[in-house]
Amino acid sequence: MATLTGQAPHRRFPVDTEEDVGALRRAVARTAAGRAGLRTGEAELAATELGTNLLRHAHPGGYVLFRPAGDGIEMISVDHGPGIPPERIPPRPYAGHTPAVPEPPPRAAGGLGAGLAAVHRLARDFDCHSTPDGTVVLARLDRAARPMTSRWRHGGVNVPFPGEDESGDGWAVRPGNDRLEAAVVDGLGHGPPAAAAARAALAEFGRQLMTDPARYLRRAHEAMRATRGGVLGTCLIDADSGELTFAGVGNITGRVLHDGRRHPLLGRPGTLGTQLSPPKPDVQRVPWTPGSTLVLTSDGIRSGWDVTQYRGLLRHDPAVIAAVLHRDHGRLTDDATVLIVTEVPSWERGQTKGPGEAT
Repeated sequence: MATLTGQAPHRRFPVDTEEDVGALRRAVARTAAGRAGLRTGEAELAATELGTNLLRHAHPGGYVLFRPAGDGIEMISVDHGPGIPPERIPPRPYAGHTPAVPEPPPRAAGGLGAGLAAVHRLARDFDCHSTPDGTVVLARLDRAARPMTSRWRHGGVNVPFPGEDESGDGWAVRPGNDRLEAAVVDGLGHGPPAAAAARAALAEFGRQLMTDPARYLRRAHEAMRATRGGVLGTCLIDADSGELTFAGVGNITGRVLHDGRRHPLLGRPGTLGTQLSPPKPDVQRVPWTPGSTLVLTSDGIRSGWDVTQYRGLLRHDPAVIAAVLHRDHGRLTDDATVLIVTEVPSWERGQTKGPGEAT
């Protein structure tokens, strides 16, 4: 059976003052404590560098998303500008080599982006997307070996309703050799009762492989009947046959993007777990070709987003893509989730480049 990947929600920590940098460091230290993939002080140092960079150079300030990830921790620094000069932006990831952050010249100590070199040295995975409208920096710290390259790359952002420790949203991905299953769920409301509904749906997702998204929705409906219920969207990608199948109930929406084309994914109105029989979902089948990207969002993300307006964004780590969309389109009045799935090009997996693939 393929490995199921589900992720803890991110904590959103605003950085506007010097005191915020210290508070961020302490909060990250608590999350990092006892994690086998971290050395003492690594996470705190990275958090301090990211927070200081936000305080000194982002206007007005910014925030850091962080969560446990694997045996380590994931941190994503987010701001609204003014951006890092192009010559200081690291190469895009997955370019066949490890991205390197140029060392700042002596006069640039404390200058724009100067702390990123230290963060890069600490991180197993590092990425940066920057424009005059804002910068997103990803750092995953984990001393465990980087997983071997598979056919799939995925990541996301799940941020709880402000003031809540638990998120009523959830997502999970199960990648295989030629297939991938994905789900995004949103429990009704927010806080612990909504989180319980989301966990019930994802627990059912993890119990068995998905052969039919509509059948999984019926199983999830039964699992959520002991909770307050929620909405759910799920996908099955069959890369070898070139098709993505989507089924959804409620306002989990998405798109499949490739080469300027967009295929919208929309669920049937209704909720799961709130009545005796589940609503019958609409099942969509859209093309999936090499280089495609799947985006799934909960209703905590406002409609109208367009990834193609961000030049080069789709070349970045899925978590960076998700953080940019969340920054620019997330609602602060709800849990908010963005899930991104891409297919790794054949050439990166050591295979001959396939039709329609670009390096």
